[in-house]
Amino acid sequence: MIKIFIESGVNAAKKQNKETTNEQDFIVKVIAKHFPICQYKKDFDVIGTNGWTNIPNNEYEFKENTDNGFANLVIFDADEEKNGGGFTKRQADIQALKSESIDFDLFLWPDNHIDGDFELLLSKIVNPEHQCLLDCYKHFEDEVRANDPEEEKYETPGRKGEMYSYISLQKMSQKQKKGLSKGYWMFDDSKYWNLSSDELKPLLDFLEPYFGKWK
Repeated sequence: MIKIFIESGVNAAKKQNKETTNEQDFIVKVIAKHFPICQYKKDFDVIGTNGWTNIPNNEYEFKENTDNGFANLVIFDADEEKNGGGFTKRQADIQALKSESIDFDLFLWPDNHIDGDFELLLSKIVNPEHQCLLDCYKHFEDEVRANDPEEEKYETPGRKGEMYSYISLQKMSQKQKKGLSKGYWMFDDSKYWNLSSDELKPLLDFLEPYFGKWK
């Protein structure tokens, strides 16, 4: 099967009584929508590494999958210069981990071209009906920066907090609330997210060579 290695620590999340991470849930839901014949856990799997520096810890899974004739995909944040990354640097960092045992194709959030992260992509595919929530969060961050312009006490932007606030403030059923607590962010619900957005084209173009046969 195709194996997709992601940044978030899925196993660590399970120790916190979750079943998945929002990043894993997002990838599964995107593939289900755009490559609907493809089956999760049969045709592909998503594996959390808990950070790009831990990719070598998964050497056995990379090599076994390659030896069996299947593709390994790595999808991580590009990050930004201020947290030690940036698209060009992070791409070089991760590509340098390739070896005879570790082979993969790489995609960096948000669009495989610019600095940023998974949450930056999410902020671009929200339902416009709820844009007010992001606008409010921006105002909050502007106030934080006004009171701490040198970022001596606080760090912005806080995109993880922004996107969690966006989804957790939605009116939802008890079943949905329970799902959210388990890591399911309702990415397949158009009331909250637009999985048909053009913002997803870079990701879909990356996935197409591997999943296109399952359209």
